[in-house]
Amino acid sequence: MKKFLLYFSVLFCLVSVVGCNEQDKDVNGEFLLGNFGADWEEETYYLVVPINWSGKSHVTIESMKLIKKDEKPITYEEDGIKYEFFGAEPLKSSGIYGESDVGELKNIKDLEIDSDGKIALKLVLGEEVHEDSERRIKISFSINGKEYEKIVEWKTLEQVNTLSENNSVIPYTTSQKEV
Repeated sequence: MKKFLLYFSVLFCLVSVVGCNEQDKDVNGEFLLGNFGADWEEETYYLVVPINWSGKSHVTIESMKLIKKDEKPITYEEDGIKYEFFGAEPLKSSGIYGESDVGELKNIKDLEIDSDGKIALKLVLGEEVHEDSERRIKISFSINGKEYEKIVEWKTLEQVNTLSENNSVIPYTTSQKEV
């Protein structure tokens, strides 16, 4: 298991790619999330990944939500995915963890990111979760008291499924809108 986690930790570090910003008018900066794949055989996971902000000012995360491309929320009833976001210890190795191994987690609200940070995404998966290229993360954040939202395409999230044997690593992109 340690070899598996080490392999994916190194792999996602090598393939983290800067996303493109479709609306670049009010806030300059991108959120970057590390990507990696796994065989999603169990039901509950903690994905600990780096989150990077490329803007000049630090941001304060207000919330992170899983949504579909049309901005409808992802639900357990419809999509087979329950989730919760947390802040993670900056020195925690990125990877996939069980509940007893993930370490200390913080409330995602008011998490400050200057350039680099770590988040943990707790996923509880149902029996039939399919890959879905429509999955996104909506990040609500503020800079100097002004609120913004960015929609982040994250290939790792799109590829989460309980039916396929091959989850490969692919880059992601972002889009933004002012609240």
